[in-house]
Amino acid sequence: MTVAGLNVMSILSEQLKLKQLELDTLLDITIAINSNEPAAVLYEIFSNTIIRQLHVERFMLLAFDMEWSVAAEHNVADLEMEIDVEHDLMPFHDITMLQELNAFNNKGLSSFDIVIPVYHKEQALAYLLLTEPRVDSLDDISNKIKFAKTVTNIVMVAIENKRLFNREKRQEAMQRELELAAQVQSMLIPDKLPKNDNVELDALYLPHINVGGDYYDFMYLNEEEFFFCIADISGKGIGAALLMANFQGQLRELVKKNHPTIDEFIQELNTGVLHNTRGEKFITMFLGKYNTQTRILKYINAGHNPPVLATKKGLRMLDSGCTILGMFERLPSVRMGQVPIVDDTTILCYTDGLTDLESDDGETFSTDTIGNLLAANLKEPVEEINRKLAAGIMRFRNENGFGDDITVMTLRIKGRTN
Repeated sequence: MTVAGLNVMSILSEQLKLKQLELDTLLDITIAINSNEPAAVLYEIFSNTIIRQLHVERFMLLAFDMEWSVAAEHNVADLEMEIDVEHDLMPFHDITMLQELNAFNNKGLSSFDIVIPVYHKEQALAYLLLTEPRVDSLDDISNKIKFAKTVTNIVMVAIENKRLFNREKRQEAMQRELELAAQVQSMLIPDKLPKNDNVELDALYLPHINVGGDYYDFMYLNEEEFFFCIADISGKGIGAALLMANFQGQLRELVKKNHPTIDEFIQELNTGVLHNTRGEKFITMFLGKYNTQTRILKYINAGHNPPVLATKKGLRMLDSGCTILGMFERLPSVRMGQVPIVDDTTILCYTDGLTDLESDDGETFSTDTIGNLLAANLKEPVEEINRKLAAGIMRFRNENGFGDDITVMTLRIKGRTN
């Protein structure tokens, strides 16, 4: 074989080694992807590849994950870090030799020679900025740039797919939790609401996207007495719903007991809440107990939004009671409320999702609005009052969503004249 032939064979052999090195690198990246390595490991492999095989002086990879940030870099100064992706890089859709441009809008951009954009389904995933790769007689710069683009595309698409997969898993887990929380929530609602000569009741529940722990209840204690309540727990999701389900069971057991005083009853209830929540959550509650013979309504408000009581004589807020449940070992002060029922009496109980509701103008749904609705509909059935309230809520919020669950329980106790 001639000397010229030997030289050609040597060149081909060296070029083959370079291609084999590139293939080995792509294989390493593929193995890392198939092994489900975290993004940090993929970025590290990417950085080593760009530095060792392209022999660049500096590079910076800007990637999008909720926001644009530097995912990997080498020898990049603070000035280059100030590049604004949307302003400086979004105009680039293809590989561009920056030095061929006449001017730069950003001085940091002038520190690089090449920009390689990475798109996936028309969505910009990343921009690789780098100085010109060092090449020898066996290679050329176009091959180096193509290799850089290939590596960047493989790594960024893999990371994007991983991110989308993880997001889908989180959404599925969240959906399962919401479904379970909704099932628990449904158990907090009485199967049948009363409508008889003594009392009629109707309820309204407008759920937030994240199911919370709103709870309302009604139960006859004996032939002469019944209790009703509404409660809300801090927090959302299955945890809040399960805690409220536990509270429901505890409350129903306690109201059946003959406690000497209201103070003893509410202190025992508070102790149970504190034990179950470990002081990490709290519950607000309004509880009413009515005797059809004495016609006395006794109630206690534990830090809850005061229900509005309406008769033909006017309105009053039912605010006597104590502080929230589950935050103190012993409630500092307890004061029972008591109201004699003479005329037809309508009581509208609600959770704070109602008064926290905001209009487009930032105004909140006020207690005055609730009171005016009751005063104007004293003779209407409780179902009609709730229907009008629901319609008013929808008009008020317009396109705004619910910031919290909204639960309303409207109760009418019949007066002596019936």
